[in-house]
Amino acid sequence: MDWYAVPGAFALLFAVSGTVTLRTGFVPPWLRHRVRKVALYGWAQVIMAGSFALQSAGGFAGEPAAGSLLGIAALLSLLAGLVLLLVSQLARD
Repeated sequence: MDWYAVPGAFALLFAVSGTVTLRTGFVPPWLRHRVRKVALYGWAQVIMAGSFALQSAGGFAGEPAAGSLLGIAALLSLLAGLVLLLVSQLARD
């Protein structure tokens, strides 16, 4: 199995969900009671989509150094997205 397809599918899922959240303010029903800042939640999903896309692109890198660099960039952007997801669930002031 080509393992670059799995993060690519996650990237597509997060990109669609984040774009819908940003454009319409829709949050899945099981998260509505937790998400306080909808726009920040949408941007976090878009950043996580980019992270999974970078991870998927690492599978296409010809040299191991380029794949490692893309992997590190994917990891850092995934952590940034997770922090934004947590901040979007904090109580409003």
